[in-house]
Amino acid sequence: MARTQIGVRELKNHLSATLARVRRGVSVTVTDRSRPVAVIVPAGTGDEEAEAVVRLLAAGGRLAWSGGKPTGLRKAPAVRGRSVADAVVEDRR
Repeated sequence: MARTQIGVRELKNHLSATLARVRRGVSVTVTDRSRPVAVIVPAGTGDEEAEAVVRLLAAGGRLAWSGGKPTGLRKAPAVRGRSVADAVVEDRR
């Protein structure tokens, strides 16, 4: 699969053309100030290619996953005062 880089501004200005390239099988790395921030790959890629991308991100230190479900915080922060739900209900009155 071919790979190319594109800046955020250029992606914004040429989104349709970039997506057409992705449909043709080109993997696009999106950069912000010359630093890679995302990779756009064709949706029809096989599981092997998707796994290869995930492994590449994990090897580069950009992705970490223990293989399980997210557990959330061990100890949730204490909320003081009224709840957000109360504030929303009051605001709707």
